[in-house]
Amino acid sequence: MVNECLNAFEKRLESVAQKIPGQPRQEIILSRLQFMLTKKLQELTNQSLQQYGINDTVWTALMMLYSNPDNYIFPSDLSHVIVSSRTNITRLADEMVEKGWISREGCETDRRKIILTLTKAGVELVETVMPKRWAMHQTLWQDFTDEEKNLMEVMQRKLLTTLSNFNVEEPSC
Repeated sequence: MVNECLNAFEKRLESVAQKIPGQPRQEIILSRLQFMLTKKLQELTNQSLQQYGINDTVWTALMMLYSNPDNYIFPSDLSHVIVSSRTNITRLADEMVEKGWISREGCETDRRKIILTLTKAGVELVETVMPKRWAMHQTLWQDFTDEEKNLMEVMQRKLLTTLSNFNVEEPSC
């Protein structure tokens, strides 16, 4: 199905190229492929997490909390790390507090700050899900050699750097 969608897109590109010369066809295809890959990867991730009542955004937030030795993070730092607005982080934190995965407390040293802390239930969720996530990633990349994966990482980081140079309103990361 995905290849059919890409083929249909390519046919329409050919039509546009006949009407307007100078089309950077390969660059357009590469950009479209990246978009499609991102969408499919997010769909796969969300589908694999659905049984736990979470999605990729919640999972990433939980992982950021879990990765800290004390299992806490400030909302502003979480916003920065997962590249999401502070408004979205507030909504996300509300959801995770409601589910019992994190607690929200005032900071003793700076009353203006809030601290998000992973609860025992949150730690248990992460430790239950993590091996399954690792297995999914290993399966996803099993057909690629280490050299191919390294090259892909270098190229994607290069594209991300290039994209970061465009003047688009976005979070800092």
